[in-house]
Amino acid sequence: MKVKHFLLSACAALALISHAGFAKEVKIGMAIDDLRLERWQKDRDLFVAKAQKQGATVFVQSSNGNEETQISQIENMINRGVDVLVIIPYNGQVLSNVIAEAKRQGIKVLAYDRMINNADVDFYISFDNEKVGELQAKYLIDKVPQGNYFLMGGSPVDNNAKLFRKGQMNILKPLIDAGKIKVVGDQWVDAWLPENALKIMENALTANNNNIQAVVASNDATAGGAIQALAAQGLAGKVAISGQDADLEAIKRIIAGTQTMTVYKPITKLATEAADIAVALGAGKAPKSNASLENGLKAVPSYLLEPVPVDKSNIETTVIADGFHKAADLK
Repeated sequence: MKVKHFLLSACAALALISHAGFAKEVKIGMAIDDLRLERWQKDRDLFVAKAQKQGATVFVQSSNGNEETQISQIENMINRGVDVLVIIPYNGQVLSNVIAEAKRQGIKVLAYDRMINNADVDFYISFDNEKVGELQAKYLIDKVPQGNYFLMGGSPVDNNAKLFRKGQMNILKPLIDAGKIKVVGDQWVDAWLPENALKIMENALTANNNNIQAVVASNDATAGGAIQALAAQGLAGKVAISGQDADLEAIKRIIAGTQTMTVYKPITKLATEAADIAVALGAGKAPKSNASLENGLKAVPSYLLEPVPVDKSNIETTVIADGFHKAADLK
């Protein structure tokens, strides 16, 4: 009886130690829109490094801008038995069914940077994306308070692209209504690809006999394509143009004077906070939130970070000071 009692006590002690000190390893599936873009490569590397430091395992897949591929990759991660899905959606409108399947399996879902609509998302982390658009438009109207403006939106299936546009119009509409700004074109850039932006800008310049004073480009990839078209007409540096993401090439263009500004989103903070949130979700804890956003199905607990406008004057105190880019790489 004493032996049996000892064994039971030992088992209980082991169970207690296991429960207290050796929590199960969290498995995270990270489904990324498109690793062909510099922006997402940085997010991936930062997120994975922080999650691994906390003992989590991360499986990463990129859909390269294809919604069917992304759905298939998420299904694969569900089948691998992940605890948490971290999704940077290519199309945030089409994932409700696959997320419902994840939830049936008890998997938590974190929408990263872009909201997933009409789906049972557990948490959302991003920047204040309406403010991003406001910063872009405000900077341009300070430089070009009147004239012909061309609006270059992002991917039409990216929820963030719509939020950027909403923010841009918050600033532009009073000047449009007053007749100070004339919008001479408005197009969305499929998949945010520079080559698509290049064609759109070429057509816009032709249609307007090169009479465009400002381009509200929603990110740096689209700005880069537009600037190629402007350069071909001798207009690079003469037409004000916004951007976003603080890509290395965009910062070089700002230094050279061909791009007017970008919006820097401190991605190190975004990715590391997201890793903390994903690990917490996987461990059954409730992460801290500072906002709540409706996604069409529910109010999603959210954590929103502040974006920062960047031009020639503050490159050193923002992207270089944060280690986002090295000064040597900008020469």
